[in-house]
Amino acid sequence: MVGTPLQGHTDSVQSVCYSPDGSRLASGSYDRTIRVWNPLTGKTMLGPLQEGSSMVTSVSFSPCGHFIASGSGSDDWTIRVYNAQTGQTVLGPLEGHANLVISVIFSPDGERLFSCSYDGTIRLWNMQDLDLCSGSQPFPNDMRVVRYSPDGRRVVSGSSTGIVHVWDVQTGEMVLGPLGGHTGSINAVDFSPNNAYIASASDNSALRIWDAQDGKDLHGPIQGHNHSANCVRFSPDSSLIVSGSSKGAVQIWAVASGQLVMEFLQVQSGAVYSATFSPNGLSVVAGFKGIIRVWDIQTGQPVLDIPQGNDWEVINSVEFSTDSLFILSGSSESNIRIWDKITGQTQFDECHADGSVTSVAFSPEGRSIASGSLGLTVRVWDVRSGHLILGPLGGHTRSINSIQFSPDGSHVVSASDDGAIRFWDVSSRKTDPQYNRVNDGPSSNIHDTSDPWSLSYDGCWVSYDGWVVDRQERRLVWVPADLHVCLLPHPNDSIICHRGSLKLDFDGVNVGESWTDCYHP
Repeated sequence: MVGTPLQGHTDSVQSVCYSPDGSRLASGSYDRTIRVWNPLTGKTMLGPLQEGSSMVTSVSFSPCGHFIASGSGSDDWTIRVYNAQTGQTVLGPLEGHANLVISVIFSPDGERLFSCSYDGTIRLWNMQDLDLCSGSQPFPNDMRVVRYSPDGRRVVSGSSTGIVHVWDVQTGEMVLGPLGGHTGSINAVDFSPNNAYIASASDNSALRIWDAQDGKDLHGPIQGHNHSANCVRFSPDSSLIVSGSSKGAVQIWAVASGQLVMEFLQVQSGAVYSATFSPNGLSVVAGFKGIIRVWDIQTGQPVLDIPQGNDWEVINSVEFSTDSLFILSGSSESNIRIWDKITGQTQFDECHADGSVTSVAFSPEGRSIASGSLGLTVRVWDVRSGHLILGPLGGHTRSINSIQFSPDGSHVVSASDDGAIRFWDVSSRKTDPQYNRVNDGPSSNIHDTSDPWSLSYDGCWVSYDGWVVDRQERRLVWVPADLHVCLLPHPNDSIICHRGSLKLDFDGVNVGESWTDCYHP
């Protein structure tokens, strides 16, 4: 120790900062105060300055030494700027962060102040007019769920941190959000058919309805479920939402008021994993463990029960066909089935083959279905023949939680725990040997598409170990593991990801003895 201990704070000191000339030292503490010290004598030169009712988490001197900025936690998550000579508050409290502020720092010219927070954002404040000049685009670490807007221009996503984001499909830019308020993982999101609202359901049992244009939370948390809200979906006329909980409750709510309209009888088998309205608005279907149930929305009475092959088979996802005559389901036993909505008879029965099916979707015209799984792949099937027509499409590095066809049917969107939203071009709807091969290469451990990391790039392949090889098994380039999540394998033509996107282009590449083609005397 080369100096005297600086004593005065009554709780943990979280941040210290020297003035530019080194003559003063500012400190911020959990005792809700800021002090300015003489570092040589240990005497308090200014303060204690009271930081409202909140703990001080960060302090910083301006480059000129005339001001001190502070960030707070616990109660108000605000930022303040003080006159470093008098202790008077000159700016603030500046509001905007939705969680504890962990750091504040001035720009070198002192004209702006940066703040970062546990809410996942970095904010930039103008010291001249106090306006929030910009906010960084906070990127979630995972994409629990995703849904298209009715016009296909946007997608809404929900993350395990309880945040909802809206993204532009063409640019990949965030256009709304982050929308905070949930205190648990987001389990489901949906756009209303009239494009006016967004609904979200979370682990904290709450539902929320947001204005899809400005992000306003219309009713605050809608509480009705006693346990985790697992699913939510709008009615065709956008006036209602249906939700299901981990305790088996299926409830219908009015969008305009946020009030409970109807609650269906519970199924003894427990949790509701998926629920949706029929496109004609007359029915609701829900998936449980071991059973699918359909209700008449007018009477609230069950009209069809579809038992599964065993009591432990969990129905993770259910969807109606566009004509409301059939029900598509995906289960924990890798089964993908289509059921007649009147008789309950099976019309389609296939296996996804690489793990529990987490999400299924009908194409808009009803001729194809898509499935996503814990096995990291997306598959597209022909409804009439039952044949696999695209896939397995690999690219995600962690489990796929949600998939959906775009409104025009040209793409399938998938969301994953790896933090990426992928858009797959499925417009051809036909088998392409470039990316639908199974063990037809010289080495099955490289070309086996059951391995989600055997990805096709115009005749070249990315193996599980990151090496890109051609059909002669010649190594071309190595892709680091941390970049796998942002690779764009065919037919994945775009991605929303915190690392951006990486597309391998081998046009004109010369390999092996072909390198001589590069020489032109």
